[in-house]
Amino acid sequence: MPYSKRPARRNRPNSAQSAHDLLQLDNFQNGRMLAWFAIQQFDATGKFLSDILSDADRQHDLPSQERGLAVDLSSGVIRRRRTLDTLIESQITRPRTNVEPELWTLLQLGTYQLAFAKTPDHAAVDTIVELAKTVGQHRWCGFANGILRSISRLLTEDTVNQPAIDAIPVSEGIHRKLTATALPDPTTELVEYVGRAFSLPRAIARRWAGRMSQYDLMKACFHSNEVPVTVLRVNRLKATVGQVVSAFEEKDVEVTPGQNDWALRLQSGAKLTSLPGFHEGWWSVQDESAMRASELLAPKPGERILDLCAAPGGKSAHLAELSDDKATIIACDVAEGRLDRVTENADRLQLASIEPTLIERDSTNIPEGPYDAVLIDVPCSNTGVFARRPEARWRFKENDLEELVHLQTRLLLTAYDLIRPGGRIVYSTCSVEPEETTMLIESVTSEVQSLVCDSQSLQLPGSPTDGAFQALLTKNPWGRAIKKA
Repeated sequence: MPYSKRPARRNRPNSAQSAHDLLQLDNFQNGRMLAWFAIQQFDATGKFLSDILSDADRQHDLPSQERGLAVDLSSGVIRRRRTLDTLIESQITRPRTNVEPELWTLLQLGTYQLAFAKTPDHAAVDTIVELAKTVGQHRWCGFANGILRSISRLLTEDTVNQPAIDAIPVSEGIHRKLTATALPDPTTELVEYVGRAFSLPRAIARRWAGRMSQYDLMKACFHSNEVPVTVLRVNRLKATVGQVVSAFEEKDVEVTPGQNDWALRLQSGAKLTSLPGFHEGWWSVQDESAMRASELLAPKPGERILDLCAAPGGKSAHLAELSDDKATIIACDVAEGRLDRVTENADRLQLASIEPTLIERDSTNIPEGPYDAVLIDVPCSNTGVFARRPEARWRFKENDLEELVHLQTRLLLTAYDLIRPGGRIVYSTCSVEPEETTMLIESVTSEVQSLVCDSQSLQLPGSPTDGAFQALLTKNPWGRAIKKA
């Protein structure tokens, strides 16, 4: 039965300040406390979790294991929160609005540990109750204990391999059975089922269910909830794949081959700066879906290449490596702080051909062309990388798409103006939405006769990497843009 005991509501703390003040006082005693704080800061500010946790690092000296726990829990809750809310709501008889936001976050943390982490049930409940005490909210303890124990009884260890109203998806093809109904019927309410079972906003659930096959939909949904594997791209100018693998094996760090010949998948959560070859510039962190963009552009020694949206510099570095560090790569970005990361990456990888360049948002001060090639990794809705950027799903707004498409189109036309006749452009995005991908390319090339799409590729999330789209376009040698009839 749903748990109905109500916590005392007297002396309710100010939600805008209580979490911050309590944690300043307690100075982040453990990873769960840091995770609780980080989730609330995300809700209050919309900042990326990685930035929130980095800022919080100045307030604590937690061991790396506790800091890692904070990362796992906070990102897990943000990624799975709509499913967590569904489970919590099934066990509460009153509206969510009658539960303090900080307490609700506490319940999400506990429910995540019960449903998706490997935390034993008793530990998941007890640690949350202790956290309530630690932050001075003893009045929450009985309520949190009752709700979480009720959710623990709802979950079973049995699994099924098909969507169901009484099973929550936990990993690809595996759904954890419940003792009662908690989800909409996937056969009659697919959109609502997808949103709640896979923790997606309604707009994304509707879009994906409306255009993907059942197979692709399930693959994309499961992939979007996976804890991402860190992928390393070996710097072919400084090391071989075998050399990197051997160095890692000597340190008992496990890596496995990726699909890309130069990719290695890191199987542990080791601190990157401590791994062999980091300071020597032997490798960079880059997902395999992102590697395709630079390879599609196929840079050559001696070419003048523009990376129009370069920060943090992974694709610029890849272009330099592919061209034997003998091209001229103008790496542009509009934010000086982000551009510093391009410089840092180039320096660490010992790449001399990259020229970080600060530009205005209207692109008016880009170094003059012509360029032989342009790479545009455009700002986008990030719908292909929900696993890697758990916050992105909750930032998605359909009303924002029009503005994004306008910016993406402007950037593509800017690239067109800057390349020489016969030059090539790669348009790249980690969105899988048609407006930002196939429809945009069709729209621009239908208007600009001398811009031709030679190839395009859409990878849905889980096929098997992150979702992404790349198009290779060529500026025909006969010159100016002509609108097609």
